[in-house]
Amino acid sequence: MHVCDACDTAYLDPRPTVESIGKAYAQYCTHPEAANKTPGHEIPDRDSALRTFARALFNGYRNTRWQMTIAPSNPWGCYVVPLIPLVRSLVAQQMRHMPPHPVGRQGRLLDVGCGNGAFLKLAQKAGWSVHGIDFDPIAVAEAREGGLDIFLGDIDQLAAQEQTYDWITCSHVLEHVHHPQKLLKSMQRLLRPGGTLWLQTPNIDSIGHRTYGTSWIGADPPRHLTLLNLPTLRQTFESSGFKASFCRLPVLSAMAVYAASSALRSGEANAIALPHSRILRFRFLLLAIAQNWSLRHAEFHTVIATR
Repeated sequence: MHVCDACDTAYLDPRPTVESIGKAYAQYCTHPEAANKTPGHEIPDRDSALRTFARALFNGYRNTRWQMTIAPSNPWGCYVVPLIPLVRSLVAQQMRHMPPHPVGRQGRLLDVGCGNGAFLKLAQKAGWSVHGIDFDPIAVAEAREGGLDIFLGDIDQLAAQEQTYDWITCSHVLEHVHHPQKLLKSMQRLLRPGGTLWLQTPNIDSIGHRTYGTSWIGADPPRHLTLLNLPTLRQTFESSGFKASFCRLPVLSAMAVYAASSALRSGEANAIALPHSRILRFRFLLLAIAQNWSLRHAEFHTVIATR
């Protein structure tokens, strides 16, 4: 990975071509068979119980704030979660900062790089008319089996739907594409005037990258082709026709990044879905608080941009 002297953008060179990059996704995190066969994927029973309890509290909060019906749900969540900023910010990010109610009677939402449609199912339960697009045929097939309206292939095929979406989300996709600004401009055209784009992508200037180097999970070669810093990403959004604002990454999300990066440094085959006992450690907390202090050094850029 090299860094441009002019704009500090990090880019992979050599990198897969448009024709060959599909080989890098033969076993990817959106493929259920790959996840189930990965050593270390299963979580100990004690931690599963903790996750189930936390999920029920989160869902209780979601069900109240976004008028959803998700199970399992603990009604105390609507009281507990707002009192804990670390948790409240995590849930808001999981919901991609969607407003409590869709725009109009039923706002149209597009998830670019939707994978197997996990987020679209949440948005659908929150009252949105949901649509998705992804290059991965295995993930798209799984999403379609779940009854979701998913397009397979390049975003250019949606050109006839210009100015028809109220909300577009794009989670950890920008770093995968060969032409990031082209993707931003395409999404800008699909939004209605005043529409919103929510986007998240790794930050090359993050504390995690400085701490873990080649083991930083945000690097992920050869799938991540381009990684931007804050000033360059802001400029790219503005030149693509957006007015962008940036959000701080939740502390708990950053701690998961450090835990995963530490696991990669140790040579573990799987660094995703680690148990809470591996994530909730003091050294990760210190790093997470530090990255939360400055947007320039956050692990991920989280952008809310309007057309």
